[in-house]
Amino acid sequence: MDDTLLIEGLRTRDDDAVRAYLERYRPLFLHCISHFEQEPTARDDLLADLFWHALERLAQDAFDPARGSFGTWLYRVAWCRCVDVKRQQNARRCIRLSPEGDHLLERADPSAPLPEALAGAEIGSAVRRAMAQLPAEERSLLMLRFVEHRTLLDIAAALGITLEQAKYRLKRASSALRRELLTRLPKSEVAG
Repeated sequence: MDDTLLIEGLRTRDDDAVRAYLERYRPLFLHCISHFEQEPTARDDLLADLFWHALERLAQDAFDPARGSFGTWLYRVAWCRCVDVKRQQNARRCIRLSPEGDHLLERADPSAPLPEALAGAEIGSAVRRAMAQLPAEERSLLMLRFVEHRTLLDIAAALGITLEQAKYRLKRASSALRRELLTRLPKSEVAG
């Protein structure tokens, strides 16, 4: 079954097409998963998730044959999905800034007074100094989103990347800025 027939069959959920899809693209999905997951049960769960996620994306007409082959599109969808799943799993972890294991709060307490070092106009200068330490791409993403108030779709289009990549890169840039800001605070103010 060629890819054109396979795609049409998958859109109508034809049993033969689904069976051919599962057999033909299992190695591709497993290759992608091997970069993200080593535990066998988790790999099986992720494989099932990828199969269904790709079918859902196909049903939304996300595949454009003019932009590449079906196999390449599937690999890109699988890779982005693996990144999203791992990012969600890692979002629950605390960031460690020092080997002593200092625990930093995920969010500032809005009722607590601001530390003296960051009060008033010094907040902007602290952010600018932290931004200057970030790589150019991360600075650009943060500026587009939070200074120019551009949407994620606008950012993705401007950079020529997918929406999922824009979300991932913006999250990574925000985390890097947060780490940079927190490392500049005296320990007494972070723990306070």
